[in-house]
Amino acid sequence: MKTIANVMLICLLGIIHTAAPASLEWYPGWRTTTSMNQQRAGAAVLEVNGRIYAIGGVDGIRFLDSVEYTTIKADGTLAPWRMTAALNEKRGFFSAVAHKGYIYIAGGGNGPNGSHYLQSVEWTKILADGSLGPWVNESSTLTYPRRCAKLVVIGDTLYALGGFGGTLLDSVESAPIHTDGRLGTWSLETNRMTMPRYINALKKHHSAVYVIGGHDQLEGSGLVDVEYAAINADNTLTPWRTTAAMNKPRYALSAAAHGDYIYALGGLHGAIYTDVIEKGIIDKQGAIRTWQFSTSLSSLRANFGTVVYKDRIYIIGGTNRDGYYNSVQTAGFNATGDIGIMATQQEIAAFKQAATSSSEKPAMLPNYGIVKQIIHTKLYSYIEVEQEGDNQWLAAPRTELQVNDRIRFSRGLTMTNFHSRILQRDFPSIIFVERLEKVSDRVP
Repeated sequence: MKTIANVMLICLLGIIHTAAPASLEWYPGWRTTTSMNQQRAGAAVLEVNGRIYAIGGVDGIRFLDSVEYTTIKADGTLAPWRMTAALNEKRGFFSAVAHKGYIYIAGGGNGPNGSHYLQSVEWTKILADGSLGPWVNESSTLTYPRRCAKLVVIGDTLYALGGFGGTLLDSVESAPIHTDGRLGTWSLETNRMTMPRYINALKKHHSAVYVIGGHDQLEGSGLVDVEYAAINADNTLTPWRTTAAMNKPRYALSAAAHGDYIYALGGLHGAIYTDVIEKGIIDKQGAIRTWQFSTSLSSLRANFGTVVYKDRIYIIGGTNRDGYYNSVQTAGFNATGDIGIMATQQEIAAFKQAATSSSEKPAMLPNYGIVKQIIHTKLYSYIEVEQEGDNQWLAAPRTELQVNDRIRFSRGLTMTNFHSRILQRDFPSIIFVERLEKVSDRVP
């Protein structure tokens, strides 16, 4: 019996030995991993000690106070997301940072269309199992309310940069972080950024802080402008200075860093979502020499979170014209800093087939109306449309139309009490849409 067992074992080992693994190839794409429990855009997303936290945001209907987290496994996939301690105040369009076992959030917005700008600051302690303790309302609040402010920690100081508080801000303020986690008084820094920044991206990398893109004050378009401040030996910041501009203007974008590259991912230009990723090459002085296009996102997307852990990048949540997302995608980096995955030939063929199928037959635009009035600017067409007896204003990429034309248009972002600086006109309600097209005279 022992001889027979040994023969069977030898045969089995032979089978295992001769079954060669499928060869893998580099592919410029993404894999889907474990989704969050809730749809989130405009959430604060960060990585701490191999765990990813998604905090607050909006789900397409309401602002959120919920918080969830996951653990990054050894193979790069994510464990199931777990809910943890909720914020004290619902908020979206803010950022979060971690420092010595604590997480800090500041500013943001809530209320109708985010019209309530927040000055409040909350912090929490990270517990041993990765969950969070109760959030604490910090008595030291921001000097200004700042929706879409960006946070960064340098040394033992917390900085808040830019945002919107009734006007676009170029100011920077800071507060010392005490050993018990509490903050000292916020005070304005003497060095302002080179321009107001709103719905921009920020990334601290190596010995500098980079501020990327954002929202143009005049007409709601995106910016290509990039600036940075070096971090001094005493953990103060040098004056802000411009560096190489991106190729594509955008706001509501995300940023990442890996190796000698800074990444600008997705976002919006006007009402148009993008899936474009650019990589900025950093020189020895900390400046960005140039920006180059890299692998695109898996879909058009804005207001999402991005984290890098070791040699992997994760895209978390976000929104586009089709809705709000709880999905998470991941990929790695190759030797030239481009983003992608190692996949079998069979997987690559499936990815290509899926991409071809999704582009073969675009879906019909869901909304319909008749043009009643048109105002053109350089970037937008402001269009009053009649929909079943009701009139609604749209803002769309500039399109040549005439009164009484019949149009279809995509879902969009509704803004109430919107003031157009370029038109010097107030709109009680206006929908910013990405796509619009003229259709036949026959009512659908």
